[in-house]
Amino acid sequence: MSLAPTPSTSRGDVVLQPNYFTSSVYVKALRDDISTLVFRFHEAFSQPGCTKPFALFKAVWLSLGWNWLQFKVFDSRSRHTFLDVTLRLFLERTVKTEAPFTRVVALFGMYVFYYTQIKDTFPALYSITNIPIPCGTYCVLHPGIVLKTSVVQITMPDSLTNAHTLPLQPYARYVLSCLQRDLVFHIFPKSDLGAANPRELPREIFTEDGMAFLEQGSQKRKGRPARREKGKKARAALDNLEKWTAEDEQGSSEIDKALSEYTNSKATMLGADGTRLPKGSVEKVGEIVVARLKETQESEVQDDGDMIPRLEEILEGQPAGIFGLVTH
Repeated sequence: MSLAPTPSTSRGDVVLQPNYFTSSVYVKALRDDISTLVFRFHEAFSQPGCTKPFALFKAVWLSLGWNWLQFKVFDSRSRHTFLDVTLRLFLERTVKTEAPFTRVVALFGMYVFYYTQIKDTFPALYSITNIPIPCGTYCVLHPGIVLKTSVVQITMPDSLTNAHTLPLQPYARYVLSCLQRDLVFHIFPKSDLGAANPRELPREIFTEDGMAFLEQGSQKRKGRPARREKGKKARAALDNLEKWTAEDEQGSSEIDKALSEYTNSKATMLGADGTRLPKGSVEKVGEIVVARLKETQESEVQDDGDMIPRLEEILEGQPAGIFGLVTH
């Protein structure tokens, strides 16, 4: 993911829209970058002689260019979504299903990103004062928080017990104490209730042709459809219309061709005066057709009971018999 900042919001400049940061373009790229951050810090931390883990983390953070991420966007509306999604993606790696080392690195990243927000500038840049967090995640992060349940919760610092992660324990406790002291976390119901906004990340999935679709399983948004959705439907309708028109023209030409061949064959067979066939053969063919129609009518339910009488009446006044029913 590029860490280069976007232009300012002056007239005529291009500004990233909020839905960019909730889309797969940003979410997947940032998740990969967080994984790279975990790997690089683990690689550096595994070297002998590491006595200051958090200082080492900041060095890795700067070497990967994470300090420039704060300049990604300046528009207030887009910046709100950008900050919220970025912190949420760090927070999702702190859950207890992740490896203990990964949880600590994600906690460090969330802490550094939150406290390095750009403030006291002119014009002022938007910054957030709280990080939304599900109550279940909050309880397994902070020591001293006990849920009213029979399941014993082990907090993040308490999970850092092996020889490799034990040096990180005091730093994790300190970071959590700072976040708790400054009342940073805004606690909302547990994750499975879908209290987060958006409920799932990424919310929009971008395909190779640049079109955006809602994530599978999500409900269609209510209200007036977006301009992008209208454009998509219009293009699809136009493609279907062109396809239908082409098929209709092709079908019409094939029908005209078949009818022309039938008319020519019939004229050759009957002759110019309609007497080329043996006498009585035309009437015989008509009688066979009528007899078969009567058999069909007796074995199946017919909607039009007057069809056979009308056909017999037409055949009596038609010199060419059954061959004269289709003339063009």
